[in-house]
Amino acid sequence: MARLLTNAQIHGYTVGQEIRLRVLSTCYYSTGKFLRLCWVILGTLFSCTLFAQAPASYLPTTNKKAAEALERSTKFYNEKNFEKASQFADEALRHDSTLAEAYFRKGQLYEVFTQPDLALQAYRKTVQLKPDAPQFALAYQRLIEHQLREGDYAQSKSDLEHYIPFLKPNSIAQKRAQRQLQTCVYGAKAILNPLVIHPEELSDTVNQFILQYFPALTGDGETLLFTGLKPENDEDLFICTYKNGRWSSPVSVSEKINTADNEGTGTLSADGRTLVFTACNRREGYGSCDLYISHKVGEEWEKPKNLGIVVNSPYWESQPALSPDGQLLYFISDRPGGVGGRDIWYTTLQPNGEWEKAKNLDKTINTPFDEASPFLYANGRTLFFASEGHEGLGGYDLFFADSTATGWQNPQNIGYPINTSDNQVALVITADGKYGYYSLDAKRVGNQRVSRLYRFRLPDELTKRFNTANYLRGVVTDVRTKKPIQANIELMNLTTGKRVQLLSSDATTGNYLTTLPNGSEWGLYVSAKGYFYKSLSFDYSQKNNAEGYQLDIALEPLQ
Repeated sequence: MARLLTNAQIHGYTVGQEIRLRVLSTCYYSTGKFLRLCWVILGTLFSCTLFAQAPASYLPTTNKKAAEALERSTKFYNEKNFEKASQFADEALRHDSTLAEAYFRKGQLYEVFTQPDLALQAYRKTVQLKPDAPQFALAYQRLIEHQLREGDYAQSKSDLEHYIPFLKPNSIAQKRAQRQLQTCVYGAKAILNPLVIHPEELSDTVNQFILQYFPALTGDGETLLFTGLKPENDEDLFICTYKNGRWSSPVSVSEKINTADNEGTGTLSADGRTLVFTACNRREGYGSCDLYISHKVGEEWEKPKNLGIVVNSPYWESQPALSPDGQLLYFISDRPGGVGGRDIWYTTLQPNGEWEKAKNLDKTINTPFDEASPFLYANGRTLFFASEGHEGLGGYDLFFADSTATGWQNPQNIGYPINTSDNQVALVITADGKYGYYSLDAKRVGNQRVSRLYRFRLPDELTKRFNTANYLRGVVTDVRTKKPIQANIELMNLTTGKRVQLLSSDATTGNYLTTLPNGSEWGLYVSAKGYFYKSLSFDYSQKNNAEGYQLDIALEPLQ
């Protein structure tokens, strides 16, 4: 799900079926001679810094002609004359068909020529001929990466047992390889106990773009926000509404929000009136990508504002997730001071309307590896997110964890086949806990990857693992004139005696909408200038995945 673009700036990482290294964007996103040069540099870098080396006196073959051809292949490879390097590698193999070094060189060259299947074949032949030669650790690395993406845990485990001894102790590469070994063990067990899910593709009226991803929903599940890639390679935010049993065609969220640059990975408050999104390379930005906020009054979105230096940084911020009441914001950043490369950070809205300085979430959630796509469920305490660092099936897996009075509980893997050996990110769940929405790769159009938005019904085995919720909505009006009123609405949990939300109705329509966890009694306290205060109560203690609650409120004017 949500396999991401190689050239997009919003999401900031890439996933794919081709064998590849994570490299600097200047290397990875470029083409032609420069990309080929990067492969040479990277191959040399990995060989020199991560792996044990063959002895200086090492002779790869006793066949003189094969040795001479291999030497010439190496010379041309270092000179970036890859066609000649390939010709002499082939010649070396004609003289000695067991020359592992020549197969290894062919594997590197097939990567330069973007022929991943042939590269894998060459690397497999290399390690078959010399399974314990440390100079071929890079071949094992490529094979393991590919096999883990394909879910071949048995072969990956076997290769890792050869590969790990080649790595320098306590190096990043060794830690990652040990993590991959744990993945093999966990993945093999997980696929034996699958959840039953049946993903359904949303209609073509929604899936109109080559790529659409990072869905978000309002509390009533009737508004869908997502990022779409337009033909001109521009990412924008789009909105669909659910009426009469079907989704409408997507429309631009607002001309005030979408620009000629990239906007994406948006999140909505439960009432759909607060939007936080990512925008990149703007003049007023603090880093490469920043978070922006906009509020909706009636049917119009206000001009978005940068969330400022207390939230953004000179680094990269993206993938925001608002709490249902819009008072708490999670997001991803690669700024210093975190646990790993990309961590989940958070900020809260203060009573004066300013966001507090962002904080790193927690070492229980964040890992030395990367996290992605946080989503706070409608109960206000269950956080779903993607991570490379917790025990999973490979790549990014989806997890969830509950916030308690004493901190975060240990994350739980959401399970197979929602998680697979490929990367899974950006899951959102309806307030009632019945459905999940995400994007999945579909067919390809030529060499272009295609993704579609899907939904699936959450199995009971999963929903039993977190406290479900539902939505509460209504209209605040003047009891006499029936005109809509902007009012402050305070929600109290009567079971615990704590205030859990503070929201307001829309100034133009009087509408309000929020979400509440099942299993409690609630008090609702409504106030507006020029009107008598009103208190109401209602019981959610027996509600469990029922329909949402409609509560219209009429206020009496003071005069």
